[in-house]
Amino acid sequence: MRRALLALVVCVSFPVVAAEKPLVFVESAQTVDASNSKDKAKHVDFGSALSAALVKKEVPVVVVTDKSKAQWIIQSVSSQKEDTTGTKVAKLLLWGGTNFTQFEGTIQVIDVSSSAVLYAYNVKKGNFQSAAEAFAKHFKNDFLAKR
Repeated sequence: MRRALLALVVCVSFPVVAAEKPLVFVESAQTVDASNSKDKAKHVDFGSALSAALVKKEVPVVVVTDKSKAQWIIQSVSSQKEDTTGTKVAKLLLWGGTNFTQFEGTIQVIDVSSSAVLYAYNVKKGNFQSAAEAFAKHFKNDFLAKR
């Protein structure tokens, strides 16, 4: 009985939440390896990282998996470059640094009905997760909070 009631509450409350928040589809986008060596940098799906960051940072949107139901689409292009061994040694000796990866991404939020770019963001961070979370934070505070 409790499970049935819980399922009913979840099913009834979800459409209300979806109606208040924009429905967003995050396109899958593989990160380009920008290193000098072939296949040196790790390949990541930056689109999945963006989806996770939107949920983690509690951005007031609903991420959907069906593109046809989305009001907005988030597109991204990203690259990741890992330093060479020589550069890593130099950074360790000179600065004691431990960040040997550079991640860059460009993200656009596009309105499906008008194809207008609603929000665009460029980010440079040490890894893809930090970049995705930076986008989510700024999208929430700089764009959605001011709507």
